[in-house]
Amino acid sequence: MVSRTSIPDGFPSVEVEVGNSSKRSTTSIPSGNNTFLPPPPFTFPPQPFSQIKIVPSNSMRQSGLKATEIALLRKKQERLTSTETTTLDALSTLPNQANLQNALSATLIFAQYEAGTAVCIDRAGWLLTCAHCFGDDGQEYKKLNKKKWLLFHNGLAVQAECKVWDPKRDLALLQIIAIESDKAESDTLTTFPFVNLSTSVPRPRMPIFCIGQPGSDDLESASARKTNYNLMEVSEGKFLGMVPNADPQDNSEIGTLKHDAWTYWGHSGAPLLSAKDGTLIGLHSSWDDQSATRHGVPQVAIQEFLQKEVPAAMRSHMSIDLGGD
Repeated sequence: MVSRTSIPDGFPSVEVEVGNSSKRSTTSIPSGNNTFLPPPPFTFPPQPFSQIKIVPSNSMRQSGLKATEIALLRKKQERLTSTETTTLDALSTLPNQANLQNALSATLIFAQYEAGTAVCIDRAGWLLTCAHCFGDDGQEYKKLNKKKWLLFHNGLAVQAECKVWDPKRDLALLQIIAIESDKAESDTLTTFPFVNLSTSVPRPRMPIFCIGQPGSDDLESASARKTNYNLMEVSEGKFLGMVPNADPQDNSEIGTLKHDAWTYWGHSGAPLLSAKDGTLIGLHSSWDDQSATRHGVPQVAIQEFLQKEVPAAMRSHMSIDLGGD
């Protein structure tokens, strides 16, 4: 059984610290002429980096958020800022802490009711997450709001818009289009922390880190109760190789990368990072609840996604080296 680890839309607005979540199961894809083919990637024009909007804290309602959504965003901000020092202190005990701290700074969590995670891959504010964080199919994707508010680990709120959505690879490219700030525009952040893509093939059993947002509801409990997880959790693990005989460009049913770093519902889109140098080797996407193996979208799929599905005009706004361009 395959389970996605994002949290679906459609839940009622309630006062909780992190959105509720639910196991999302998919059935096997039939063969022959009835084979389901995911829709082609959707793309939107890029927003020039110079046009990033500054949103004062007292104007968040004008950005399209409801009062309940703002309250949840503020609650998450408060938790992040109150635990920032503790989180950084905890990282100081781990190996390669400089790379890990940079990765933490480049990781964002979704601020809305549904959980989810993203990672910044370019200083101009380009983010990667899983496509299913914006809808499981083309029909759902078209209905949902393409703009989401996300939070960095220090509580900084940014609004990002989905620019390219690829359900086959289970990847989505977002662009930061607004920052919440009460400072003058000239004093506001002009570049963002980011992680580099790995340029080498990961080795089996290679140590990795995963940084993501776990949901707050304990879905493994027979009775309703909350988990005690932080909004951002860092876990250690190993890269376990790839699903045998699978196309690494097709992660629509389950991620073709395998790993054993701890994850929970809400970790979809969480960066999987080399413990050696902090480079991105994939995104966590799903898990097999029969074997408990975690799965993700591999770096080779990310590389091809950026090269082939992101328009050249959009790539011109990036400083990232995609190779082959």
